Amino acid sequence: MGRLLLKSGIVLDPARGEIFEGDILVEGEVITRVAGSGDIDDSEFAPEEVIDAWGRYIAPGLVDAHLHIESSMLTPTEFAKAALVHGTTSLFVDPHEIANVRKDGIDLFLKVAEKLPLDMYVGIPSCVPATHLEDAGAEVTLEDIKALIDHPRVYGLAEMMNFPGVIHGFGDARAKVDLVYEKGKIVDGHAPRVSGEDLVSYITNGKNDGVIRIMSDHESTTYEEALEKSEAGMYVALRYGSASKDLERILPPVIKNKNSLHRFMLCSDDLEAEELVHSGHLDRTLRRVRQIVMENSNLAIDLATLVALKLASHNPGKYFERFFSAAGEPGIGEISEGRRANLIVLNDLENLLVNEVVVRGNLAARAGKLLIPVPDYNYLPFTKTVNLDRTFKFVDFTIPCPSASAKVNVIGAIADSVLTKKLELEMKASGGELKADPARDIAKIAVIERHKATGKFALGFVQGLGIQKPGAVASTVAHDSHNLIVVGTDDSMMAEAVNRLANTGGGMIALAQGQGAFHPLEICGLMSMRSVIEIGETYQEVKKVAQALGAKMDNVFMTLSFLALPVIPELKITNRGIVDVNSFSIIPLITK
Repeated sequence: MGRLLLKSGIVLDPARGEIFEGDILVEGEVITRVAGSGDIDDSEFAPEEVIDAWGRYIAPGLVDAHLHIESSMLTPTEFAKAALVHGTTSLFVDPHEIANVRKDGIDLFLKVAEKLPLDMYVGIPSCVPATHLEDAGAEVTLEDIKALIDHPRVYGLAEMMNFPGVIHGFGDARAKVDLVYEKGKIVDGHAPRVSGEDLVSYITNGKNDGVIRIMSDHESTTYEEALEKSEAGMYVALRYGSASKDLERILPPVIKNKNSLHRFMLCSDDLEAEELVHSGHLDRTLRRVRQIVMENSNLAIDLATLVALKLASHNPGKYFERFFSAAGEPGIGEISEGRRANLIVLNDLENLLVNEVVVRGNLAARAGKLLIPVPDYNYLPFTKTVNLDRTFKFVDFTIPCPSASAKVNVIGAIADSVLTKKLELEMKASGGELKADPARDIAKIAVIERHKATGKFALGFVQGLGIQKPGAVASTVAHDSHNLIVVGTDDSMMAEAVNRLANTGGGMIALAQGQGAFHPLEICGLMSMRSVIEIGETYQEVKKVAQALGAKMDNVFMTLSFLALPVIPELKITNRGIVDVNSFSIIPLITK
């Protein structure tokens, strides 16, 4: 059993709200003693490694409470390397994206987790496919959950997106929740805009008996929604990812109104590789949280840092304590005896720059460099997953309209949000068909089943992306079933984009007149085996061409990826048709 001594540091203890000068002794994977500075004698314990933290700050390792690694487009291996040097010591991931393409993607994540230099735990995807309104590449059944739930790296059931099924007792949603809850593990929630009696029914799994079985939510977008859920007994994970930064809207009033913070924690949900590399992981969120705390309270920088660490370390540690207790493992998020030795050393309070990172008692990183080698993993069996039934032509994107005009259900895209609007717009026909209308910022959109070559696809319109010039953008990243999604103003270029993704095994593509860029994602059409730098370069290129088409958003691909997600309001499109999320049904494209 190895010994590590962190000596003479300034300890930031968010569990007790204390700051003191101290020594921390680690034996094996756990903290065995926390004492005043200089109270632990080096010679008595003969530590194999000593970190001199004099004048620097020791804090619990940072915890991402909910994350889809696939959204970074990095492999779990590459993501862990990048996150670890930024002070992240624990990841709780939902492999929902890869499971929608290949069910054995769950097993892939579990196997990779064993090889990583940080703690990665996996939630079993609860809703694959997410709904009956789309066609995924796989299905995760109740029997699959039974087979996986006892795995030591499985923390529980990942976000239960089928909130109508839980509330109203449809299908086997409640059975899945009961199975995992009775095993003593965690059940994560997903309940956008669910409130009142429906919220009570949801968190109690339909039993209304006061027992909280669905324990968290990361879909709150307003202060009022987050507060209701936290007061009802849920942990609220505040998103600070690349697609959504709900933390910005929710946390300021929470601090200003002095609401209890004990059920708030942090998560990325979806984070791009570029942001991870250039801005950091949870350390960047920690800095933003502290800034919000200082702007909305009278706390000084040191106490504001403790508040930020409470959300980044201590509270998620309390949330996952049920899992660690069931597994017989030491908990995380605290600097106290018997807890897992996941620790970070910060150079200063001003910038919160992470220097040393300790995981399970091992010094894993220092000054931005990994100290523990990470073995490569063979991802080749998870390539070549784009299967279409045909070579697409421009006529496949024709939307017939026998009348001079029509009322059309149009998806209203919202910048920097996963939400959309349900629009009913009058559109004029030309040559017996409805076409894109760039002058009104209306583009065509299609979702094509790409897993089993069924030939099922649907056409529609979207307003708000800003694509005004002839061209198309397409991607095999389309939550949650990850069928092939394409949007454009030129039918021939839409067909070309689709065919190129089919021929290359997936990724993202942007085509404009005289320009084109391709961002390859070889693994299940979601992730790349290339380095972080290479991924960043091709991603920049494809976004640049999309912006040449007039795209308003910094990243139209991120917005595009959520236009096929039929569990977040209001209007979406899947390979089966236009989905009204509020009624949870497919509605006609042309209403009149």
